[in-house]
Amino acid sequence: MSARAKQITEAYLAECATGGSRLRGALAELEVSETMRAAWPRLLPRPVMVDEAEFHSFGRDLVTIFDLVTALPQRCFDGDFERFRAALGIDDRRGAWMRRLLGDGAPPLYGRADIYYDGSSFKLLEFNIGSALGGLDMVGPLPKAYLRHPAVSDFAAEHGLSYLDTSAELALALRNAGKAIDAGEPVVAVLEGPGGMASYGHQRLAIGELLTEQGIETRVGEIGDLTFRAGKPYLHGTGIDVILRYYGLEEMLAHPDGDALMEPVFRAHEDGTVVVWTPTNVFGNKGTLAMLSESAEDASVFSAQERAVIERVLPWSRMLGRRGAETDERFIAECMQRREQLVFKPTGLFGGEGVLIGREVDPGTWREALAASAQTGSLVQEIVQPNVEPVIEPETGARSEWYALWAAFMTPAGLCGGGVRAVPPGGSTVITMINNTQVRNTCLFTC
Repeated sequence: MSARAKQITEAYLAECATGGSRLRGALAELEVSETMRAAWPRLLPRPVMVDEAEFHSFGRDLVTIFDLVTALPQRCFDGDFERFRAALGIDDRRGAWMRRLLGDGAPPLYGRADIYYDGSSFKLLEFNIGSALGGLDMVGPLPKAYLRHPAVSDFAAEHGLSYLDTSAELALALRNAGKAIDAGEPVVAVLEGPGGMASYGHQRLAIGELLTEQGIETRVGEIGDLTFRAGKPYLHGTGIDVILRYYGLEEMLAHPDGDALMEPVFRAHEDGTVVVWTPTNVFGNKGTLAMLSESAEDASVFSAQERAVIERVLPWSRMLGRRGAETDERFIAECMQRREQLVFKPTGLFGGEGVLIGREVDPGTWREALAASAQTGSLVQEIVQPNVEPVIEPETGARSEWYALWAAFMTPAGLCGGGVRAVPPGGSTVITMINNTQVRNTCLFTC
């Protein structure tokens, strides 16, 4: 991290360590709606500082990575989507759903990059290209809430802190999406999968609230709540122009009524009565990063400038499960030798599901996972050591340290914001809100 970001962080910590400091307890005093408070159950007690120029520079590299990932069918498979998805281990049914709304070009730039800072630069671990992005409900509203707190506001003014307005950029992207069907000022539906509101309702309602604050009429519900009139979707009696899609492919494939629920939405998008944002998540498959890494030195695939970006931001990454059995066996042997330097990630799963850190599991468990993934597909990636973010605990004043997983949110305008998920040392370093109760979230201030 830049010297300036470090200096401001230490100034923040020093103020928090002072007896009677209002900065230390600012989190508990934030004025936020009940909807937002319910959506953010586990927060780190301070924002994280990032050098704005450094973050934007990395954001420009992410735009390049997005362009390369979405061009892989053309660059490496002669424009044949079927060969591309087969190389990723995507079966026929999944491939058909992913292809259905893709069209002939790349999808719009929209996603969340999960990244580590290795002490000198940001490194890309995963690129969640698609619309079901966790954390959007927090990264825009939380810094605004912090700046309404007098102690934080004073500190920010003294040190020249600001933030990237993710909420405004999301609203702009959805308004522009609605223009494709001449929607004017669109009505947006934030849609979960069947039963999804029971688990994620607080977060989806928070997104609905932030969009409403941006002047967008918004409805929140599940895909099964939709009704259709002359092919146009309605939610709770209101016609919908743009669907912000939070229902996932895997859950819809597994649902007994998945086809019946998806087909009218597919047709509505194709007929121009609604825009599904975004239409596919095929490019979020982890195997795409392996394809980039494997071709990083191939001048016939990527230009010198493109190869430099890949080398700069992407750790060594390879894919199991799309080679011949003999090649897989040799690669498994290599991965066994390098176990303590590698992380294993199933290519089609999300939210940290199935992730194994080589040094945190025994050799037998590691080999079993590698062997099984030769059939199902996985990404094996070089471990990047995360940076540590120190915190002053509000209750005790003690200083603690947290490993930081950064998030960079992207819209068609480019980098539009970010946040941090953090976990204390000593347990699993798989940082996900779903299956690690020690994880805490926070927002970013730029400096």
